[in-house]
Formats: sequence, structure tokens, C-alpha cells
Amino acid sequence: MAISTRTFHWPQAALPAMRNGGWFPMPEFNPGIIYRSPTVALHFYDYTGRMWLGRRMVRLQRGDFTITPAGLPTHYDLDAPGQHLCLHFEMPPVEGPTVALPLYWRPGPQARWLRERLQEIIHLRRLADGETAEAKRARVAAGTALHGLLLTMAVMVGAHPQPSSAAKPTRLDGAVDAARRWLDEHYRETVEVPALARKFGVSQNHLSRRFRAQHGVTLQRYVLGRRIELARHLLAHTQMPLKAVAIEAGLGNPQYFHRQFVQATGRSPSEERERAGSSAGVPPAE
Repeated sequence: MAISTRTFHWPQAALPAMRNGGWFPMPEFNPGIIYRSPTVALHFYDYTGRMWLGRRMVRLQRGDFTITPAGLPTHYDLDAPGQHLCLHFEMPPVEGPTVALPLYWRPGPQARWLRERLQEIIHLRRLADGETAEAKRARVAAGTALHGLLLTMAVMVGAHPQPSSAAKPTRLDGAVDAARRWLDEHYRETVEVPALARKFGVSQNHLSRRFRAQHGVTLQRYVLGRRIELARHLLAHTQMPLKAVAIEAGLGNPQYFHRQFVQATGRSPSEERERAGSSAGVPPAE
């Protein structure tokens, strides 16, 4: 039976059994290396280049994901040697409803979060060797976490249609990707779009339009989203006063912090902290 080079269907109620995973190096180009895994493989890429899924070619950028069904031949032509994060797992019998995932996916601003989840799952898998009670629990935890990740990816893909992968990235695409990586590290600082455009050698209008096309949000909303993520983390995991949380997250004005937090989450910062404390059995901060 022919293997699809575009869509992967995962049983909605099945827990995957993982085999191995980690960071793996890739040579720049070796036309003699054809990969044909006996298991399903989920990849996160930290390099650029071309990849063939069967006869279908996709252009890889850093942060892209692929899902390779068992038996599908793949090969690569990289712009430079690099590495990717890979997790291999078994395909269970398809019974009941399934979720559809693209074999090639560019998640945009969610790539960092997805990579971190994938690394956590691989860490759980490494704890699962053996037949001790702890290892058995780790296997269940790893399979449950991977199943949740696959379902989450299906939700994200449905909410954000993918751009075409056929077009070769331009200098502007590279500038947008570099700007996004810079924002991931400096989002707590004052961000001015004209200065950001000058930093990466493109016009303000081009940067703004292409960033929104690639990531589905404006530069300002992307930065705000990262700040809200940090604020939620601090509210849930520290006893910092609300004003200190606002400052640490780059939302220094308490009124602005409160307004933006409510718009983004539907809860006030105080309600968020109380909710997180209740779920963890921790009394709310004073």
C-alpha cells in the first residue's frame, strides 16, 4: 500500500510506545544515505536545507517539524551540517477516530514550546528502561505525554493553516526568522519595530507584513504573548508581588499589565495566581 507523503493519521485514543530519541547530527549532504525507519519518527529541525519525503521535496527552516511514517524513504540536502531532535515510536492498530497531521509542519511562534515538550518526553523515555515500578510509570508518563503532544499539534495545525513549502526562502524570510529568534531572547526589553527592522537590514513595512504572514500575529502581539506566558509562569510558580511580576515580564505599568492579562487569559493576575495555587494545593500569595 502506498504511503502518503502529506498526511499522517494517528488513532485518537491510542498511547504510543516509544523506542528511542534525542539529538542526532546530520551531514551536509550524502546522496547515498536513504533513511527508511521501521517506526514512526517525529523530528524537530535545527538546520536549513531540503528534505525529500518519498518524492516530495520540502524546504526546511529551523523550528520546522516532520512526522515520517514507518517505511517512508527520506533523504536530505542541508545548507550546512546540523542536528535535529528525533523521537521514534510504534504505530498502533488504527481503531476508532483518528486525527490528521501533516508530514511537514512549520509551527512558527509555538516551535520553542513544542521543542521543549519533545525534550521532556525524551527525558521521560530515558527513565523508562528496565522493569522497576519507576520505569513502568515513566513509560506510561512518556506515552501519555507524547499522545497529548500529537493531539495538541493537531489542534494547532487546524487553527493555523500552513504556508506553501515549495517556495525557496528569501533574504527577507531569513531576516524574519532572525528577528523572531531575537524576540524570543529579548521580549522583556523595549521593542521598537523601526529599530528591529534596521537591526536586521529590512524595511519596517516588509518586516511587519512578512512576520504576520509567517506567524499569524503582529510583532507587537507576539512580544505581548511571550510576556504574558512569562507572567503566568511567575504567578503560578513564585510568590513575587503582582507589581514585581509585571516588571519582570516587561509589563511594568500595573494597569496595563492587568488589562492585557485579562484580555489574553480571561482572568485577572490575582485570579490566575489563586487558580494555580488551588490546583497545586498551595495557599495564595499575600
